[in-house]
Amino acid sequence: MSRRRDAALAGSVLVPTAVAAVLLRTPVTPGPVLVGVVGALALEAALSIRASSVRALWERRTVQAVSVAVAVIGTALGVVVFGRATLLAVAAGLSTYLFLLAAVELRSRRRGDSRP
Repeated sequence: MSRRRDAALAGSVLVPTAVAAVLLRTPVTPGPVLVGVVGALALEAALSIRASSVRALWERRTVQAVSVAVAVIGTALGVVVFGRATLLAVAAGLSTYLFLLAAVELRSRRRGDSRP
């Protein structure tokens, strides 16, 4: 598992989501931001319970590609069903994930066991 690759995949969803939020003039309000942040942290906590199984599954390129596609399509459907706030929640969740990933990378580098 590569943190750089994971960051790139998250960014490939975050960038179009953020662009859409700007183009649609999505108001920044605390509710969707909180949903995104808490959702990302809860998902990471849940996935960490079965970390080795999740890691083995995530190593498959097909799983990565499908995950990105589902995230983009799911976000678009969320906008249709729930409105523009979906963009803010998804962007906040992905940003939280990227900050968490950066913190893990920084800790690993300080310990000397960095992975690309």
